Amino acid sequence: MSVLRIRGLSKCFTAARGAVLDGVDLAIRAGETVALLGRSGAGKSTLARCLVGLERPDAGTIAVDGVPYDPRKRRARRVVQMVWQDSYPSLSPYRTIRHSLREPLDAFGAGPEDARDMRARELLHAVGLGPDVLDRRPHQLSGGECQRVVIARALAVDPRVLILDEPLSALDAPAQAEIVPVLQTASHAASGAVLFISHDLTAVRRLATRVAVLDGGKVVEEKPTAEFFAAPENPASRALLDAWPPLPFG
Repeated sequence: MSVLRIRGLSKCFTAARGAVLDGVDLAIRAGETVALLGRSGAGKSTLARCLVGLERPDAGTIAVDGVPYDPRKRRARRVVQMVWQDSYPSLSPYRTIRHSLREPLDAFGAGPEDARDMRARELLHAVGLGPDVLDRRPHQLSGGECQRVVIARALAVDPRVLILDEPLSALDAPAQAEIVPVLQTASHAASGAVLFISHDLTAVRRLATRVAVLDGGKVVEEKPTAEFFAAPENPASRALLDAWPPLPFG
């Protein structure tokens, strides 16, 4: 059974613009990392925003573990977690990293009270940061370190669905190189399904088990990652690959 199952999801903002999402169907099984590709404006981030309740779809259904999913309910915050494109706005500048990591643990009563600081340390270790980070504030960290903290916080409550929305685009090249292995760790650590939204085909090749291409408001092609890069069939898929520089692998 799929962990995440989206059926017929549609969203239209204005009549003149037409449907951004027009009957999207997508399923992700446990242990899968599915990369969602598409040109700018294809609706990738709109789909993510529908999944976390920042947009309400006009039609369609979302299910997690076979159960209808309503992102407006409090339980949804534990079931689906998202790592945003820019980590700085995701962290309060007035609160320590300890507080940011403890917040979801406290909100959902994740483990005994006296064990939550230890859990925060474990989460930091999982993303390659030391316990000295706990008492710092976001402005005392680099962009790559903040992104690691945001990834750790998303994993804190063991979500069934982890959404990574362009997690590399706000980082410089050295930071991107550091974060890709962290994302690999996060994908393996996630107990359920991972939806990876990205323009970075190099990262997609490394992280995704399957690729889905969004075009015209619909998923127009789905393939295992190796097959997608070897033989894309849809014109939208071929256009994405043609526009990307030669990839640094065979």
